[in-house]
Amino acid sequence: MHLPSLVMTGSSVIVGLNGALQKRFVLPRSTELIPGNVLRAAEVQSGVGGKGQDVAITLSCLQYDANLQVAQFIGMGAEGDTVHKMLSDLLGNDAMKLTVRQDSGMRTCTSIVASGTTTELVEPSGMIQVDEMNELMKKLENLEASALCIMGSMPPGCDEDTYAKIYEKVATPSTLCLIDSMNGLEPLLQRIAATPNHGPTILKLNASELCKLANVKKSNNEAGGVLPDELVRAVLNFLEIAHPAAARALSAIAITDGAHPGYMAVMPVAEEAEFRLFELPVTNLMDKSPRNLSLTLYPIGAGDAVAAGTLAAWKSLTAEKDAPPCVHTDVHYALAGNESPTSRVMLAAFAFGLACGSASCLQEQNSVLKIDDALLLYNKEGRPSFVSSNPILTSSKART
Repeated sequence: MHLPSLVMTGSSVIVGLNGALQKRFVLPRSTELIPGNVLRAAEVQSGVGGKGQDVAITLSCLQYDANLQVAQFIGMGAEGDTVHKMLSDLLGNDAMKLTVRQDSGMRTCTSIVASGTTTELVEPSGMIQVDEMNELMKKLENLEASALCIMGSMPPGCDEDTYAKIYEKVATPSTLCLIDSMNGLEPLLQRIAATPNHGPTILKLNASELCKLANVKKSNNEAGGVLPDELVRAVLNFLEIAHPAAARALSAIAITDGAHPGYMAVMPVAEEAEFRLFELPVTNLMDKSPRNLSLTLYPIGAGDAVAAGTLAAWKSLTAEKDAPPCVHTDVHYALAGNESPTSRVMLAAFAFGLACGSASCLQEQNSVLKIDDALLLYNKEGRPSFVSSNPILTSSKART
């Protein structure tokens, strides 16, 4: 007799298809990174790399308890075995059920940490074979995600609509979806927009990425903060020109800008034809640390910590009233009072995510943080402030 497959509900699925073994080549404090020089490391550290994997690591630091599972490819060989063991030890075997071991080896990414700077060396990824992709999709067949986090680039061999196919398989009308990837974005947004009664969706971008996508020039250089009027033009061009499905697919766009304030563009609701822009303060750790100490900062993986903190807070704030906290109780209580309306929920979640990104810069390992640091930053950074309401036009002519 054929028995129906068990459907796994309530899973938090982190999609990290392009993982890596992360090495940190740490130079002595007095050594500058000068091309052509012989560089001798003070120490070499190994860890897990990849944007989705970084999110899982931050969630473990926040004691996230919502059936976490990582959809990922991990290569064969010593490097792949090392990554698999580190993740299994940290997250538990249940979190590894969506893992596919690919025939090709695991790439290694190396961070060269010098005084005041970090340089990233990224190796190419191995090719994903058709049977390996089919294996991943089969693992996703009987799974319903309460939360879905789509992170980073895709390795070669993945179709452009891979993320769209994953969304179609696991998303429900109540799925919280956070996207932090430019790869496969258009088919993903089209799939979400075409899904009746789809769940709330946040797209996370940094300001430079958004301006580049929208063909809007920043007045400041890469290290300088984006101006609000430039950001408004970029969001409008993004919605009207670059990704016209976005206004129907997205609930908000969360925009990071390094040490400068973050922004959130909240999408139109019902028959509205405008988005609302909010500014979120960020503590400048170069001026002072949370405990007023002079510290070396480690920014690699900070953006992934932002995504993880946002997702964790979002899940906590939208949980059923009598449900047990899905994050550390201190985080749960710090977020209390922001459960409605929907825009306040997303703003509070992103504000906590920004605090997590800053807190991760205080720790040497990628995307690792201390809860006390994240809460201290969240409580001292202040709350989101309204900037402007901006009509979304139907004209196909680009803004300049």
